[in-house]
Amino acid sequence: MRRFLIAGLVAVSAVACSNSQPSDSPAASASLPAASASLPAVSLAPLPAVSLEPLKADFENPIAGAALPGTDSLLIAERAGRVILVNRSDAGQVTSTETALDIEKLVGSTDAERGLLGIAVRPDGSELLLSYTSSKDGSSQLDSYKLNGATVEPSSRKSVLSVEQPYENHNGGHIAFGPDGFLYMSLGDGGSSGDPDGNAQNREVLLGKILRLDPDAEQAVAADNPFVNTPGAQPQIWLTGVRNPWRFSFDSATGDLWVGDVGQNQTEEINFLPTSQGAGRGANLGWDIYEGTAEFEDPNPATGASSAGPFTQPLVSYSHDEGCSVTGGVVYRGKAIPALQGAYLYTDFCNPEIKTIRPDPVTQPDSGAEPRVEPLGVELASTVGFFEDSSGEILVISLTEGVFQIVDQT
Repeated sequence: MRRFLIAGLVAVSAVACSNSQPSDSPAASASLPAASASLPAVSLAPLPAVSLEPLKADFENPIAGAALPGTDSLLIAERAGRVILVNRSDAGQVTSTETALDIEKLVGSTDAERGLLGIAVRPDGSELLLSYTSSKDGSSQLDSYKLNGATVEPSSRKSVLSVEQPYENHNGGHIAFGPDGFLYMSLGDGGSSGDPDGNAQNREVLLGKILRLDPDAEQAVAADNPFVNTPGAQPQIWLTGVRNPWRFSFDSATGDLWVGDVGQNQTEEINFLPTSQGAGRGANLGWDIYEGTAEFEDPNPATGASSAGPFTQPLVSYSHDEGCSVTGGVVYRGKAIPALQGAYLYTDFCNPEIKTIRPDPVTQPDSGAEPRVEPLGVELASTVGFFEDSSGEILVISLTEGVFQIVDQT
C-alpha cells in the first residue's frame, strides 16, 4: 500500500490510497466500449485570482465537512471520530467552536484507511448522518442522529446500514444527499490490490459501488433504484465498477454527478455523469476490467462478475506522474467569485495543486467539446475533501493543515 508522510512525523496510509505493488494484470491500451457525455464548448474567460483563507479553529486530522442548512455554521468531522460545530459570523469569521458529537469509541482504529470518513446533514436540517469503520470489526457503518438546530442528540443514534469489509483499505465512505432527497454513499471494492474478490463488477455485493439510500426505509432501499427488480442484485446499488471512490458530488445547479475514483498503479480518474443521462443511474464505471481507459483485467465469471457493458469512460484521467490518489471535488455555484462559476474543482492527495475542469455543462449541452483542465493557482497539501457552505462557497479540507475557504483576490 502506498504510504505518505503525515505532518512530517510518521508514515501512515493515505485515506484514499492507490497501490504501489506491481499489478499482476496487464494494462493494455484498450479503449472503453462506451464513453461518458462530453462537456460543451463555451468561450472560457480566464480563471480568477483566488486564495485559501483558513478557518481559525483547531482541528485534528479533519476529513469531511457539511453545512447546517440555512445557517453560516459548519460541521467538521475529524478522522478519529469527533464532529466539531463551527459557528461563523455573516462575514464568515469563526465565532466559536465546540464538540457536537464524539464517536471515537465506535470508530476505534484509524490505521490504514479506517476512521470517520463521511458526514451529511438532511436538507431540512433534521438529521446528521455519519459514515465510519467500526472499532469491532472494521466494517463500514452508516448511522443517523437527530438534529435539534445545531444540537446533535447522541441517544438518538440509529444504524442505517452495515457492510462487512474484508480488508483495511478501500472503504470509500463518502456520503451526500442528492437533489432527489436520497442519500448517496460510496463503498470501495473491499481492498487489498486488484479487487481480488471481483466485487466491483458483482451486483450481488455492495462493495465497489455507489449506493442510493432511503434512510427511513427497510434496509435503506430506495424503491425506484435501478436494480431493485434485478434477480441477485443488491437493491441499494446506484452504479457499479468503482475501485475506491474518494469524494463524489452533485452539481447544485444541474444535478450532474461527479465522481473521483482512485486508481491502481497507473491512472486516476474523474467521472462526469450528467442528469440528462440519469446522473449515473445503473452505470458501470469499468473497474476492475478497466483502470481509467486502459484494460486492466479479464472478467472472471467465477466471481459472478457482470462483465457486459456498456462502460462509462472517465471524463478526465491522469497518470501517476501527476499524482497518486485523486480527491474528487465540487462544482462552484456560489456568488462571491463570479468568474469561477461552473468550474469543477478537484485535486490529488500527493499533488497539492488544486485544478479545475471547465466549461460548464449547462451552457451548451450538445456541443461535445473536450474538457479544459487548468490549475486554479492555489495549493494545499494532503487534501482529502471539498464541500459547500449554505451559500455555495467552497471549503477545502487538508488532513494535516486544516480547513480553508476559497476566496476571491481580484
